[in-house]
Amino acid sequence: MREIGGLQSMLDHAGERLRVSGAAVPARWRQWNLTTQFTLVATIVVGISMATLGRWVADRIESGVITNTATAAALYMDRFVEPYAQDLATGQMLSPASQNALAQLVRNKSFGQHVVEVKLWRTDGTIAYSTLENMIGKRMPLSDSLARALKGEVVPEFDHLDDEENVIERGLQLPLLEIYSPIRETNTERIIAVAEFYQLAGGLASELAWARLEGVLMVGGLSLLMLGALITIVRSGGRTIASQQQALSERVADLSQSLALNEELRQRVAEANRRATEGNERFLRRVSAELHDGPVQLIGLVLLRLDGVNARNSEDAARAAETLEVIRGALKDALNEIRGLSNGLALPELESLALEDALDLAITNHERRSGTSVSVNFPGKLPPVPASIKTCAYRFVQEGLNNAFRHAGGAGQRVKVCWDGRKLTIEVGDEGPGISGTAQPSCKSGIGLTGLRDRIESLGGTMLINAVSGEGTRLRASFSLSDI
Repeated sequence: MREIGGLQSMLDHAGERLRVSGAAVPARWRQWNLTTQFTLVATIVVGISMATLGRWVADRIESGVITNTATAAALYMDRFVEPYAQDLATGQMLSPASQNALAQLVRNKSFGQHVVEVKLWRTDGTIAYSTLENMIGKRMPLSDSLARALKGEVVPEFDHLDDEENVIERGLQLPLLEIYSPIRETNTERIIAVAEFYQLAGGLASELAWARLEGVLMVGGLSLLMLGALITIVRSGGRTIASQQQALSERVADLSQSLALNEELRQRVAEANRRATEGNERFLRRVSAELHDGPVQLIGLVLLRLDGVNARNSEDAARAAETLEVIRGALKDALNEIRGLSNGLALPELESLALEDALDLAITNHERRSGTSVSVNFPGKLPPVPASIKTCAYRFVQEGLNNAFRHAGGAGQRVKVCWDGRKLTIEVGDEGPGISGTAQPSCKSGIGLTGLRDRIESLGGTMLINAVSGEGTRLRASFSLSDI
């Protein structure tokens, strides 16, 4: 047990050193691979466990050997000593005859070559007999072993001579097996004394040393075999894990590269869509300008000339007036249709307007044309946006209000704009009967919800239609401005 105590103190000392250097351990630990970490931990755990187990087994073997040896010796000694100790059943000391008989027993060669000293203890801790005559009559404190023997146990102690009454024995410098054996009264079980023998234990010491050595070698060999097998398995698994980690790292790197490439392509597509939308708007403005500056001007000039002809022609006035009136009506109708087409292609000049002003312009024009009112909810000043998004937002509000007027009669028309620092959301709603999410207006100047959705999505936005029968329709467009 003293060895276990020493092992525990060593572990405590090692733990203290680990706590002192605890800051450096995690960094070093992370630098080691799985096999090294397992080898270190397994060596410590298995080493401590097997050392403790080996020590415990050795102690059990030692205790068993000592107990068996002591029991056999005690039975042998009691046969010779017990008859001479019966005087203590009725008195305090042995008779001279009993003392002489015990002295002759100790001097016997076959007895004395194994036993170097014999003591008889009374139940009160007084030495009633000893081969050392100067010890007879002395009273000593009851040791634990003596107290246990007085309760009926055979108590062995191997090479343990720390009690006060072992002064002489310690001076012999010999391995001794100290045995306490209870002496009982003849024909009863009453303990009347304790016989203490000091038996030479040189052979026992050698046997125990060999037993410890064999235990250490066996436990050590099994520990090395077990560690070797575990380390081999972990090393093989470590190689597999390392190769899989390498493959996974390469796969992650490839995926990261692919994601980066996809993101770059997505940005390019979004930019291309934005440029295409802006180009389309410029093309529509150019077509509108060409229609206005070309056919519209020519038709206008023809109408002026027709007015002059009508004013100068005096012959057959009735027929001329009728013919000119038909021509004038056809030209006016053509002029109105071309102007309407031109106005549908070209938006008002929005470049100089802020987003909130452009949306307010779309709402004002709708109120003027439809004669209805629109409820407006703006958060205040909105962020600057590209011209393509501004035009798209204008078209979204224009088309949403047109649908609200045609399908809901303008009931509950409202426009709500939200800005949370990253996303711009525009909502147009009414309180009409509701429309289908795939519906498109029949107005010739309209661009249709499907076309409007395509335009919004080409700019990286989203469009949602929420129509509930009897509860109206809500159109919602969202644009993410964090990447712009």
